[in-house]
Amino acid sequence: MEKAIAKDEIDLTELVKSIWEKRMFIAKVTSVFIIMGLVIAFTSPKEYTTSCILIPEAMGAEGKLGGSLGGLASLAGIDLGGINEGSATINPGLYRSVAQSTPFLLELMNKEFYFENLKKRVSLFEYYIEHKKTSLLLKVVSLPLRLIKLLKPTKNVVTGSNSQNNSFIEMTRDQESIAGDLRDRILVTMDWDLGVVIIEAEMQDSKVTAEVAEFTKNYITNYVGSYAVSKAKEQLGFAQRQFREKKDEFEKIQSDLATFRDQNQNVTTARAKSEEERLLSKYNITFNIYNQLAQQVETIKLKVNDETPVFTMLEPIKVPIEKSSPRRALIIIAFVFAAVFLSICYLVILFVQNKRSTL
Repeated sequence: MEKAIAKDEIDLTELVKSIWEKRMFIAKVTSVFIIMGLVIAFTSPKEYTTSCILIPEAMGAEGKLGGSLGGLASLAGIDLGGINEGSATINPGLYRSVAQSTPFLLELMNKEFYFENLKKRVSLFEYYIEHKKTSLLLKVVSLPLRLIKLLKPTKNVVTGSNSQNNSFIEMTRDQESIAGDLRDRILVTMDWDLGVVIIEAEMQDSKVTAEVAEFTKNYITNYVGSYAVSKAKEQLGFAQRQFREKKDEFEKIQSDLATFRDQNQNVTTARAKSEEERLLSKYNITFNIYNQLAQQVETIKLKVNDETPVFTMLEPIKVPIEKSSPRRALIIIAFVFAAVFLSICYLVILFVQNKRSTL
C-alpha cells in the first residue's frame, strides 16, 4: 500500500527543476504564440462602440372616457368597445426583443449608410457581402465554408409567399448570417433600478455606429408608440364610424321633422300633434347621441395624443473617437499567458509519464 502511494507521489522540487530545464521550450512556444497574437491583433478590423440612455415615460393610465355617453349609447344599442379600459402598453423589458426581431434586422440591413472608407452610401447587406473586413485568422478558418458556399446556388428572399397570409418570412443564408451578426452588435438593456433603457451598437465605421444606434432608438420608440396607442386608435375608428352613422340618422330625422311641420302648419288635430311629438322625441334622442359621439371622437383624439409615450434622452448618441476593439495589448498578454500555461501543462504531463515509466 505504501509503495502504491509512493508511486503516485510527485516530487515538486524535481518537477520545478525539470520545468526550468525546459525553459527554452517554453520560450519557443511563447514566441510562436506572441507572433500569432500579433498577427491577430494587427489584422483584426477596428470596431467602434456607442450608446445612448433613454428614460421611458410611464404608461398605462386608465382611460377616463365614456361618462353619460355610455347610458345614451346603450339606449341606441351601441357598444363602445371597452372605451373605459386602459391603453395597451409594452413592458420595457421587451425592448431588447424588439431590437432583435427579424423585421427590425431586415429593415436595418436594407438601410443605406455612408461609409467613410468607401466614400459612398451602401446598404448594410451590401457592405457585409462585399466590403466588411475580417481578421486574417477568421479568413483562414472560414475559407472552407466560403468555398462550399460558392458551390451552392443562392435563392432570393420571399416575404409572405402565401397569397392569403403574409405572416412569414423566408430568408437567404446571407441574410440569416448577417442578421445573426447584427444581433450580436446591437444590445438593448433595461436598468430596472434607474428605470432607463440603454441602447448600444458596435460597427466598423464610427459614424455608421452612431447612425445604427440612432436607427435602433427610432425604431424602438416608434414601435412602442404605435403599440401603446393601438387600442385608442381602434376605439377612435369605431367611434368615428358610429358618429357617421348617427349623423346620417340625425339628418334624416331632422329632415322628416321639418317636412312634417311644413305639411301640417295649419293642422291642429290630436293625431298630428301626437306624430309631431313622436318625431320631436326621436329627434332629441338622436341629437343627444349624435352630439355626445362628436364629443367622444374629439376626446379619443386627445387620448391618442396623451397616451403616445415620450422618451426623454438622458445620454445622447455620440460618434465614437476611440476604437473599442481590438485591444492589442490584452490580446498579446492573453496569448503569452496561454502559451506559458499550455507549455507548463505539457511539461507536467510529460514529467508524470516519464516518472511512472521509470518506476
